[in-house]
Amino acid sequence: MKTSAIIGYVFAGIFGLVLLGALGTAFNLITIPWLKFGRQIQTERGIIEKTYNADNALYNYHWFKERAEAIEATKTKIKHAEAAVEIFEQAGPRTAWTFEDKTEHARLSSVSFGLKNHYQDIVAEYNARAKEVDRAIFKDELPLFFSLEPF
Repeated sequence: MKTSAIIGYVFAGIFGLVLLGALGTAFNLITIPWLKFGRQIQTERGIIEKTYNADNALYNYHWFKERAEAIEATKTKIKHAEAAVEIFEQAGPRTAWTFEDKTEHARLSSVSFGLKNHYQDIVAEYNARAKEVDRAIFKDELPLFFSLEPF
């Protein structure tokens, strides 16, 4: 074989490789929109799989049930604490109270105030989670939202 024929084949091979690389790059550029679409579908599928995972569904369902009961229990505790303050205040005029009486009144008032603050916190957390689309589906027959009652 002649040297010129070998050089021609080498150049033809190099040209072929460059041409294949250019075609591959062009193909990749053309398929970019499909890749973005594919990634978006994979992302949405991942979210759905994680949301409807049995463990996640049970966790969220139980959380809403437990938190709703805690809110109702805290309402009852607030009513009892307010009643305790009222009963204590009916014991007589404040001017006749001893230091211990005033201390006990302050303690009872602090308990009532603390329970009201706790109520505000747990209701706010419940309502925030209830507004999250991926969690709201697990509330079942529970209230959609609790009101932040002015205690």
